[in-house]
Amino acid sequence: MIYNLRTLIGLIASIGTLIAFVYAQDKLPTKPFTQWSRSEAEAILNNPPWVIRNEVRIKFDKETQVAAGSYSGVSSAAAAQAQTEVTSQVPVDFIFTLRLRSALPVRQALVRLRQLQSDVKMSDQERASYEARTKGLLECPACANNYVITLSSKSTNSPGADAVYTLFKGGRLADLQRYVYLANERGERRQLIHFVPPKASGDEATFYFPRLDGRGAPLLSPENKQLVINLTDNQINPITNFRIDVSRLVLNGKVEF
Repeated sequence: MIYNLRTLIGLIASIGTLIAFVYAQDKLPTKPFTQWSRSEAEAILNNPPWVIRNEVRIKFDKETQVAAGSYSGVSSAAAAQAQTEVTSQVPVDFIFTLRLRSALPVRQALVRLRQLQSDVKMSDQERASYEARTKGLLECPACANNYVITLSSKSTNSPGADAVYTLFKGGRLADLQRYVYLANERGERRQLIHFVPPKASGDEATFYFPRLDGRGAPLLSPENKQLVINLTDNQINPITNFRIDVSRLVLNGKVEF
């Protein structure tokens, strides 16, 4: 089943269940990231504290659909004017995955997986050349001045359905700035300043927020309690907001995001 934007908008009032996947925070491997195993890198990219997953179970309300085409015993003209009620019997489960993309452990895990997917028999010289090509991914120049997050989704019972692609593929920065923002527990905010929409189903949507305010102060420090990531306009989409315990993001006395 394929879902269009109009259908998703109509689902907000009938969201049945919201389940947050909760995992214990795993310690980072103590060895250099270039020695991480595939499972160690994947654990960082799929579990808290730098990755949060929310499952939204959506049930369809009865909706009126204009019938088109010919039916046995019904003329085309009559069928075109007919209306039928369509009710889905099976709720659709969407898993939304949020990654704190600017966090160094996330960037290291992405680079490490690329290394493991390349020729494992590379010489030291070849490895050095490969690492030079991945330097941009690891250093992420945009991350120096911005908090960067990515959002993706998939359906567990309707393969091919992608709510993030449907909702954000045509997203405009000016529209998203009305309701997409970061905030801390004191109500201080960072406005969305750049947005990269997903190009195809399965792609991530990427959001950029400035680290510093007009006084040069960051949104988050080790003294902060909570990070709020607001992605919801209750009038147009069913995506939940995310709340993260800032203390779980602290590494070596610094908030790693």
